[in-house]
Parts: sequence; C-alpha cells; structure tokens
Amino acid sequence: MKSKKIDLKSFLNPITLLTTLILLAGLVLAAIAILTLGRSENAGGLVTPQVTKIAAATQTPQPQPTAVVASPTPTSIFFLPDGVMGVGAYVKVTGTNGAGLRMRAEPGLNGTVNFTALDAEVFLVVDGPVEADGYTWWYLEAPYDQTRSGWSAGDFLAPLEEEDQ
Repeated sequence: MKSKKIDLKSFLNPITLLTTLILLAGLVLAAIAILTLGRSENAGGLVTPQVTKIAAATQTPQPQPTAVVASPTPTSIFFLPDGVMGVGAYVKVTGTNGAGLRMRAEPGLNGTVNFTALDAEVFLVVDGPVEADGYTWWYLEAPYDQTRSGWSAGDFLAPLEEEDQ
C-alpha cells in the first residue's frame, strides 16, 4: 500500500481556514465576556452597605368604648291619673284581639318592626309622645329586657293601674 503524503497545501484549503477563524473569534469573544462580566463595579472589591427603610409598625386601632345610657328605672312604680300615659309610667298592651302589638324602630306605620308584643305584656314608657300617621306613639321598654323595646301606637296601650299589680 502506498502512503500518501500530506502536504501543507491540503491543510490550507478555504474551509479549514474559515473554520479556524470562526473558532478563534469565538474563543476571543468568550474571553472578553468572562473578563467583562467577572468584574464587579467596585474595583477595590469592597462592598458598600445599602440602607433599606422599613416602615415602623403602627398601633392597631382599638375600638373606643361607647357610653351606655341607662334608661330611667324608677325605684318605685308611680301611677298617673286614670287613662293618662307618660314617661316613667308602666303600661300594658291591650285591644289587639290576640294579634299582638308591633314594636317599631321609629314612630310611624313605616318604621321597621322590631318584634310583636303580646296582649297584657307590661312595658315602661321611656319616650314620647310623638304624633305620626294618625297615632300617638310611645317608646316602650320591657322592664325585664332592655333590648325588647320600640315605638308603639298609644291606642293599644293602657296605663297600669294599682289593681293590675
């Protein structure tokens, strides 16, 4: 077998030269990138501390206590003249034929109904009178439960008399 001599001219063909140039250019670019990206902005290698402001914690708002206004509670029951109603007197529900009396949030027929009071149920007159929708309205409160209160038409209330005790 005959051995072929490799000469320099066969190595210096255009494809080999082009490939070599591309590889060299890639190596040069890689070296530049490594040198450029590897440098820090601070040439001395010292780190400058940065201050970060953090907002101070605020106090959680606390609800302010509301003043509780106690309704007037007489130490003894007093009686007005027969057929007369007034603030501080006790009254009973009457004349509803078992339907009960609507206790409303506001005086008047359009007031929201809080609850229905039963016939013969006793209440303390706390406020009134207020004229609205053809009725005289009284603000009543149950002596045993202050949340059981509302405005009621006076036509369905009777003052509590001594014999009702």
